[in-house]
Amino acid sequence: FFFSSRRRHTRYWRDWSSDVCSSDLLGDRAGLYGSAQSADDLAAVLDALGIDRVDMYGDSYGTFFGQVFAGLHPDRLRTLLLDGTYPTYGESAWYPSQGAALRRSFTDVCARSIMCRTGEGKAIPLLGDVLKRLRKQPVTVRAPGGDGRLHRVTLDAAAVAGVAYNATYLSPTYRELTGAIRSALHGDYLPLGRLYSQYFFTGEGPVNPREYSAGAEAAVSCHDYPQLFDLTASRKVRERQYRSAFQRMERSDPGLYGPFTIREYRISGWTSFGMCLRWPKPLPGQQFGPPRPPHGYPDVPTLVLSGELDTITTPAEGATVTRQFPNARQVVVANSLHVVGGNGADSCGARLVRYLVRSGSNDVPAGLLSCAADVPPIRAVRDYPKTWQRTPVPPGTEATSASRLAVTAANTVADLIDQWWQSYSDHGPGLRGGTWRVKGYESVRFHLNGVRLAGDLPVSGTATWNRVTGALRCSLRVPRTAGVTALTGRWNTISAGVQASMRLDGAKTVTFLAP
Repeated sequence: FFFSSRRRHTRYWRDWSSDVCSSDLLGDRAGLYGSAQSADDLAAVLDALGIDRVDMYGDSYGTFFGQVFAGLHPDRLRTLLLDGTYPTYGESAWYPSQGAALRRSFTDVCARSIMCRTGEGKAIPLLGDVLKRLRKQPVTVRAPGGDGRLHRVTLDAAAVAGVAYNATYLSPTYRELTGAIRSALHGDYLPLGRLYSQYFFTGEGPVNPREYSAGAEAAVSCHDYPQLFDLTASRKVRERQYRSAFQRMERSDPGLYGPFTIREYRISGWTSFGMCLRWPKPLPGQQFGPPRPPHGYPDVPTLVLSGELDTITTPAEGATVTRQFPNARQVVVANSLHVVGGNGADSCGARLVRYLVRSGSNDVPAGLLSCAADVPPIRAVRDYPKTWQRTPVPPGTEATSASRLAVTAANTVADLIDQWWQSYSDHGPGLRGGTWRVKGYESVRFHLNGVRLAGDLPVSGTATWNRVTGALRCSLRVPRTAGVTALTGRWNTISAGVQASMRLDGAKTVTFLAP
């Protein structure tokens, strides 16, 4: 049995209308949508199907549901796997581990990438510097969004907070943010503006409510999650408690979400602290709030998987859940984000899931467990130079015009892979001009038409990328620059420390650390 939340935002989302619509429509039924009721429904389904025990896998909200099911129906579980988990009880409505997780994650991503760590400054101090500037004077840029269109966006500290915390879902933000901040500190806010435009203008279309219901998510959240106010109180009292909670926290721990202020975090669009302010009061006999297991959790083999770079269901929260189960083991998968079990059939997370189900044991052999430390680091960008002549070459590569040209062309292709992940569109503009389009899902083919990552180097041609194996081949054209018009190259986007090879005009070959 598999339970998951398919949305980008599992605990938080930007659409505040869902709670208002849901509460108005549900009325007195608003208290009937907690996870405990759903757990009882599942037990009834198992009874109807004649199924005694199951192996249950849950990711994101599915881990919350899995804990509730384990507490209410302990005899129905053979094993339990919680992937990207956070506790059903014992958690604060502030989710205080997120700030520390974000600071640690961006620091580690840049430090583990050769190109990023050779740039000026460290990730979090650089982020603090750009926030100081934006607090004094927000900046407006016209940048590509995730919908394949250009948008005029205004960058302030809250906008950057939304981008930074949203990195937990897709690696491109981790890959790009520090480099984008370095460029911003040199006066070029376009790369940072693109990250915000992609975060805000996702291009995601309407979702069938049978697949995902924002209203149901609001109903469950307002029923089960800890709040900053008392849901049994009147709306006026709730609002007063809500304001007081922020005033107290801003005095006692102003750096909770640092380098962002609490207010910047609150208005970033990443969180909805006040989503349930208008939710109906519980009726007599109804109990709202975090569900506790009435008799503790069962002694079933439980495996807790946490992504090292997860800032929404943090490794610290996974450790809390692990301590609450009598027979649980946590595995933190290096260089990984929110939910690790769905990263492909051969991924470390998927192999750990299969082991638990096949063996019925969380005593993972050392040979298998070692994969959690072997996930390659994210190849973070150093910066975004406006001209190809200023493109930094990786250590060990001679800084000639030919090598700078080859590296810029390869970086342009690598940047399109980021856009593939970040976009819901099959086309879009390049960072500084030109257009691209894409086809395919596992075998992805890019068509470049004058795409400019560096402003003075329009790149055209094709690139074919096997998303599963990481193998990439490209055939590119550029204006006659440094005596070159055609480049063909290949590299792997997954394996650690691999070299890219770029052949210029069918003659000279340049090798360098792959982007």
